[in-house]
Amino acid sequence: MNASEIITMFGSVEDDQKYTRLVELFTDDAVYYDPFAGPQVGRAAIHEFMSEMERVIPAMGVFFSNWETRADSHTGWSRWEMVVPVGDTKHPIPGQSLYRLRDGKVCFVADYVDPVAYGRIRPDRRPNAAAAAAVPKGTDRSGSANDVVRSLWCEREPSWSPLAGGSVRVGDIAVEDSVAWAQWSCNVDGQHVTGWTLHTISDGVVSSNDYFAV
Repeated sequence: MNASEIITMFGSVEDDQKYTRLVELFTDDAVYYDPFAGPQVGRAAIHEFMSEMERVIPAMGVFFSNWETRADSHTGWSRWEMVVPVGDTKHPIPGQSLYRLRDGKVCFVADYVDPVAYGRIRPDRRPNAAAAAAVPKGTDRSGSANDVVRSLWCEREPSWSPLAGGSVRVGDIAVEDSVAWAQWSCNVDGQHVTGWTLHTISDGVVSSNDYFAV
């Protein structure tokens, strides 16, 4: 399977919510970062986490839908909605995932959940986006769009901020040929804000979809 097919499987597993089926897609030393449980390091830990997901997620009535994926051979991302039922109302919470692959297996995944949307229904439980940028990625392989994406961020860092008066610093970038992503932070008035950006590249033009957790 190529990277696009592998990443698509993360969405298709919602057909039966048997999350342990994903474990075989990971390298032995993979890191899976969950915004609530933190980093799961190694296939054994990921299997334990996925087993708990199989027990808890269906029981809560939570499911994931509206998956969109972009990938080349070793870099990719996805967008999705985590649908959380509260009483008779289903709340779609936007989320994104970042992926790196090595030798045809997933070596890194980080999931992000919109903290503002989630906070409206669960103010007592806040997803943590900050620690995701610090975990090992398992590879630093890049692709043909590396120069143009890194050049974009060299221009963005001193001139762009999602918050007025903020200063942005990139923590990590993963780039291939038609897709890329970046993890970054923004400091403003003593506040540290975590952010991430999904990129697509076509004919040397880079599009950017920015997200951040206040």
